[in-house]
Parts: sequence; C-alpha cells; structure tokens
Amino acid sequence: MSYNNMNEAIIVGGTGLVGRHVIKILLEDNFFNKVYILNRRSIGYSHPKIQEIIIDFEDISSSIQNLLPTHAFCCLGTTIKKAGSQEAFRKVDYQYVLNFAKAVKNIGCQNLSVITALGTNKPSRIFYNQVKYEIAEALKDLQLRQLNILQPSLLLGEREEARLGEEVSQKFFSLTKKLWVGPLKNVAGITGKQVAKAMVEISKENHPGFHTFPSGNLQTY
Repeated sequence: MSYNNMNEAIIVGGTGLVGRHVIKILLEDNFFNKVYILNRRSIGYSHPKIQEIIIDFEDISSSIQNLLPTHAFCCLGTTIKKAGSQEAFRKVDYQYVLNFAKAVKNIGCQNLSVITALGTNKPSRIFYNQVKYEIAEALKDLQLRQLNILQPSLLLGEREEARLGEEVSQKFFSLTKKLWVGPLKNVAGITGKQVAKAMVEISKENHPGFHTFPSGNLQTY
C-alpha cells in the first residue's frame, strides 16, 4: 500500500526492546517518509529515511526545534536495578519522558504514543507503578490532540542486557501460551515486536483524545 501523506516520525528510546522494532516498522511503512531518531550517542544508522539526532535529555527542545514531525513515539524505560536508584529511575521514566513530550508539542506535533505498563491506571504503593501512573497523568495535562498510552504486561523478546527473571518468565509464557485467553490475555506476556506493531498502527489511527491500551488489546493489531 502506498500513501501520498508526508508524515514524519520522531522516536526516543529506539535502542530498547520495543524501540528497535518500532524503528524497523517505521522504515518499512510507506505512511512515513522520514524517521527522526533521538539518541544520547550515535548508533550509526544507515537508511535514506533516517535522520539521527544526538540530544541532551535535559534539553531536548534545542536539538529538534527545526523539525516538523507528525507522529511521536516514546519507548524510554529502565529498571530501578539498571538505573541504580529510585531517583535515577524516576529521571528516565518520568522526567525524560515528559521532557520529550513537551519538546515535540512545542514544535507542533500533536500525536504522541508512549509505553507505560499494565496496571498503572491508578495510584499505587509500588514505586514503579506509581511513577508510570504519574507520567501518564502529567502527559494528559499537556492536552495533546491524540495521546496513546500503551500498557503492556511482561515484555518478551531478546534484550541487549540479560534479565534472569524475565528469561524464566518468557519460557513459562511460551510453554503455557494456549492457556492465556479471555480476561487472562491482559496479564499474559507479549512480545516487544507485537507492542511495536500496535504502537505504530494506533498512532496512525485518527482518534483524537486520551486513550489507554491494556496488553490484551495490543495483541489484536
């Protein structure tokens, strides 16, 4: 299928499990004629659609002020273990995500898709869930024309860094995948590739407003 639209995508967090798949999908999709990839350091991408931009996460706006993306994708996310502290985790999963959202809004992009996590629709005593809840609320306050919050359960797929607990869970879900049907679909593991596919397709749908997509819904794309 071909499109005449001049749509441009901008993505942050493109080196992670979901982000790598999002980039691949964007490059193969004729809906998008340009893909801006924001990184802290160069990854050395080579593709006619790609423009890689080196940014400071504390000041994203100054690096993208001359761009005109139509669709924004935020795949940023870490773990408290990897970040080293709750404060460092919050900086990535809350502050950097918000910095990106504000920056793309400032250059006129009104379509933003962000990954949080399943079960983060309300306040929580669990620090991880609470941060994910708070960033969704902060993003809502920006009043973008279209804000999509994807809430996957355990992400399955090959990561750059090994996570023993996730490896065990992946094997479990793989062996029992036929059992996860009906209401259980929301808590079943989901591949990063499937989340990426849903993320891109959802962003292309013209549905103004704030929308949340639990894990089970993501599997329908």
